[in-house]
Amino acid sequence: MPLLESGRVYGIQLDDPRSGYVWLQQMTAPNSTTIVLSRLSPQRLGRWIRLESIEFYWLSSADEPHAIEPALERLHHLITTSIGEGGGIIWLDAVEYLGSRHGFDALMNFVQSVGDAVAGTGWTLILPYNPLAFEATQVARLRREAVSIKIDEFDSSQEEYGGTESHSEDDESKDEESKAEVSEEDRREPSEDEVDHETVAVEVEPGLLMLSRIPLASLSRAVLQRRLEQWASMGFDVGELEPVLLEDDRENRYNRYLAYEEKVRRAVECERRIRELESLGFNADATKLRFRIMQLTGLDDVELRLERLLAEAR
Repeated sequence: MPLLESGRVYGIQLDDPRSGYVWLQQMTAPNSTTIVLSRLSPQRLGRWIRLESIEFYWLSSADEPHAIEPALERLHHLITTSIGEGGGIIWLDAVEYLGSRHGFDALMNFVQSVGDAVAGTGWTLILPYNPLAFEATQVARLRREAVSIKIDEFDSSQEEYGGTESHSEDDESKDEESKAEVSEEDRREPSEDEVDHETVAVEVEPGLLMLSRIPLASLSRAVLQRRLEQWASMGFDVGELEPVLLEDDRENRYNRYLAYEEKVRRAVECERRIRELESLGFNADATKLRFRIMQLTGLDDVELRLERLLAEAR
């Protein structure tokens, strides 16, 4: 297990940031503080680390407890005000997302500024990231600002923190409370029409599937939950849409669902063209572009780059 020094910024290269949470749990000392800033909602984050043992913030525009706008200036203010005293670890698992949302240069300015603020304090900043999301020169710049360390990765296909196989009694109690809050309309079983709309895909070739649109009358919470699970199983970041499950107004819920679905439609089309790019031998570019579309951010840039690369190749 690597020895961390306070006052420094470290980077951890991981295929999936969630795979570092078991290690982070082990690094959480009773007399120190661990602050987690994550793209995972509290419900999903709680599968990987005990929330009662940390301070956590959900990088989201949702009007929800623990949510913080994923703007670099907001995050900078949060971090710099949190390190005024004491010591501990700050874990920021949204490096790729922030780079895609704000641009790599802005991300690096943020990392450098926060690194300067952390220096000389009792705090350590850790930045887990997937190197495939960046150009080789960008990874080199990240490594200069955040010293790279290696940890033992945990199998992120498991659904509980620490690799345990069952929820605690408290978790089960919370699950029961959540179920009790679901309205009668959303608790009912979906009709055959709803199931058909939910499961039929309009693209059957290899790659991502574009699922058929759910009609307004069928978009109950139960149906939307299953659609989120389908998109998540494809690898999409569904954190943006998870708060919609709490939306009482069906029409507003539907409009937000449509906005997200449009991003998925564009990502599916991009993925089809990425497979074409791969067939032409652009494997490195294809890997980086595929990672970006799964975050559903920077799609304009991805589409322009695909158009340019394919035009050059033909």
